[in-house]
Amino acid sequence: MADDGIIEVKNLSVGFTTRAGETFNVLKNVDLTVCRGETMGIVGESGSGKSTLALATMGFLKPGLRKTGGDARFAGEDMFAMSSSRLEDIRGGELGLIPQNSGQALTPTMRIGAQLCESLALHCNIEKHACAPRAEDLLSQVRLRDVKSIMGRFPHELSGGQQQRVAIAMALAGEPEALVLDEPTTGLDVTTQIHILDLLRDLAAERNMAMVMVSHDLGVIGRCCQKVTVMLSGEVVQSAPAQQVLCQPEHPYSRKLLDATPRIKPVAKMPAPVCDGEKEVLRLQDLALSYRQPGFWERSFGKTDLPLTVDGVNVSLKQGETLGLVGESGSGKSTILKAIAGMLPPQNGSITLAEGAALPERIDQRSPTELRRIQLIFQNADQALNPRHTALQILTQPLQLYFGMKGNDLRDRAVELLDRMRLSADYLDRFPGQMSGGEKQRLAIARAFAAEPEIVLCDEVTSALDVSVQASVMELLQDLKREKKTTYVFVSHDLAVVQELADHIVVLKQGRVCEQGTAKAIYGNPQDDYTKKLFEAVLEPEPG
Repeated sequence: MADDGIIEVKNLSVGFTTRAGETFNVLKNVDLTVCRGETMGIVGESGSGKSTLALATMGFLKPGLRKTGGDARFAGEDMFAMSSSRLEDIRGGELGLIPQNSGQALTPTMRIGAQLCESLALHCNIEKHACAPRAEDLLSQVRLRDVKSIMGRFPHELSGGQQQRVAIAMALAGEPEALVLDEPTTGLDVTTQIHILDLLRDLAAERNMAMVMVSHDLGVIGRCCQKVTVMLSGEVVQSAPAQQVLCQPEHPYSRKLLDATPRIKPVAKMPAPVCDGEKEVLRLQDLALSYRQPGFWERSFGKTDLPLTVDGVNVSLKQGETLGLVGESGSGKSTILKAIAGMLPPQNGSITLAEGAALPERIDQRSPTELRRIQLIFQNADQALNPRHTALQILTQPLQLYFGMKGNDLRDRAVELLDRMRLSADYLDRFPGQMSGGEKQRLAIARAFAAEPEIVLCDEVTSALDVSVQASVMELLQDLKREKKTTYVFVSHDLAVVQELADHIVVLKQGRVCEQGTAKAIYGNPQDDYTKKLFEAVLEPEPG
């Protein structure tokens, strides 16, 4: 490894101007050096400045932020003094970005193959006829199956984990000298996560490529980072080799992060189920789902046997129970949630509520009461939050719609909801763009619970949260479950989080149920080889 710093941050401060005209710094005199062939992990709680620092290394700041001191250099060039044309040349080519929200890297109206070919044509000296084969090779590298089919799909036709792998492939297309990765494995299952991390580690070694990796997952950091920088409230509190930070942390805050990291527990120490009764509140019977809907001619000739994303799922869920859906990306977990939420009508089978009441297949067919009873929290909070609305406006909409609240009651209830999510009343006047990824996700969770739902569909709701906030949100979910008899369908690739929350587990593989049972049975004695493979791939927060 060469000792020259390709990414250098010196005494960098970044802030914004308050309404009172004062400067508030979210980064305070930060120093960071990353050498060629080296991977630097940046960790800290949500709002600590991790992503702001990572993006600043590319000369990019979120709207409203400005550099108030210091500089950031790439290969000796000042990123904040460059012309826009030079920045365009560097970004996506010499310096790649894999964002936390993969949707930010993908154009919704372009097919995946076209987007990859466009990136290759822009940043690589490659003949046009060679673009498609090279794009397919990149998709294979990030462990996507059936790459020819993926090439022809639009982003919305992929799962969150599949979208994230496409975003990684696009970042690698420019053969960068350095990569900035903002929560790059947030939407990935454990087996794919290991493959991607090992791929990135190998590429960094082969290409002598520098990487800056932001993550709240200390297992991810330990897998591929040689050094770790720990941030608290915009300041660096510890920067040292990964072995030291993850195994013998010197700073109390570093120890706090390690202590809060969820780990799979022995079955004897698993929490007791908190199911509140035998009343069935949701049943999926012979459920079959497809993202392709029959066209006019297919319906006319009775050809409705479309390729199924999910097939033959049978699940019964009782009041106050948590069902955990686990499996690799693309296994159908989020697809099932979309069907329950009315966003994807079933091809076959049925979804029924308490006492056998049929649930209308489409969301626009459901009554206000049915809409209130079932709330969906998306994996990506940006899909759920209006960027032009403040947190107060976002939270008061369900309060007005379902309960007719007015005046001071609205604000008081909004403050209460934020407080339960460890967000202060100061956030009421902030827009989503002024929040970190974890803060936005907590706001989305608060809005879902504003409706006082009976069933909450959780699609990777803790994946964007740092470990300490994740622990508090998990505790909150359990408290609400006990107090309000809330029922959850919980999708996550984090098996330690699922173990903490779930009473019943369904393991999905390529849209089919390969194993299901009580959480204690699945974690204590998994029967299917696929389930065993998932457990074996769990990362612990020690250097790999």
